Amino acid sequence: MKTYKMIINGEKYDAKIKKYKSDQVIVEVNGIDYEIELERANRRKTEIVRSPKIQPTINVVKIPSKPVITSAGSVLAPIPGLVLRLLVKEGDNVNAGDIVLILEAMKMESEITSTATGIINKINVKEGVSVQEGEVLIEVGA
Repeated sequence: MKTYKMIINGEKYDAKIKKYKSDQVIVEVNGIDYEIELERANRRKTEIVRSPKIQPTINVVKIPSKPVITSAGSVLAPIPGLVLRLLVKEGDNVNAGDIVLILEAMKMESEITSTATGIINKINVKEGVSVQEGEVLIEVGA
């Protein structure tokens, strides 16, 4: 235990701190033990001051797509992708549900089928070409 020598109002004191726990202290002064309760001063709580986060301003402008004129027999791209294989040619007869081309999207191949029964009037794409969702791939007529 550490001993402190103090002079208070001209009188000498020897003080030892015997026990210190939380805000309770036992101090021996000139051989007499005193139990002391420490008074906690109201300390200012340290606060972290932060500036508000700056949020980026994003303006999303949707570019209107050109209107697509479709007929009842138009085969549209259901998703954006790459035309891998054309399985028909102009003049071929097809039934509704027949596979007319293979479209690759995100490394997956999708079979695109005819929406109508009839003759392939026009093929608007070639193998290896990228297409967008809703684009007319093939036109089937009577």
